[in-house]
Amino acid sequence: MALLLEGTKEKVLELLRARPLTAKELAAALGLSRAAVGRHLQDLEARGLVRSEVRRCPSRGRPYRLYRAQDGESSYALLCGDILQGLERALGKEGVEAFLKERNLRRLASLGLEGLSLKEKLSRLAERLREEGYEAEVVEEGGHVYLCQRRCPKLALSREHEALCQGELLAYQELLGLPLVREERIAEGGSCCRYRVE
Repeated sequence: MALLLEGTKEKVLELLRARPLTAKELAAALGLSRAAVGRHLQDLEARGLVRSEVRRCPSRGRPYRLYRAQDGESSYALLCGDILQGLERALGKEGVEAFLKERNLRRLASLGLEGLSLKEKLSRLAERLREEGYEAEVVEEGGHVYLCQRRCPKLALSREHEALCQGELLAYQELLGLPLVREERIAEGGSCCRYRVE
């Protein structure tokens, strides 16, 4: 269905696939007026490609509307979901997480992180993740270092199968040689997958 969209609507969907946004944020990202973005969002909602929810402002501000992409799952994603369910029945939750951790370690084995400083390891890992579509970056905040993934290429699956996210976390910990605390998940409505290095 998305293939029939005009360029701007496709760009709106692409941004919303990365993370939920307000109309104001979309307008700023696209260089359009909020009214123009509002018309595109209204059309995308009518087509069932975008959904929105009203959120309370943490301060005294007015409530705001947050938009997110709602693409139908591809048959490939459905197949992967069925396979993950079968693996969980056969191996249990911990077995699936261990399997996914090992798969991620094999996928990232060529990074060559041995002997590098923590910042170099994180930078190299973030660079590889960006190549794979995760929009990853390393952020320093409040005396902590974070690995942030602002896009999830397997979001539909991650919403249903948390083991995918847990397998990533376990692999990153082993690669970096340090514990990580996941503070936020896109699959749970967060703006990014945010890992704090302990």
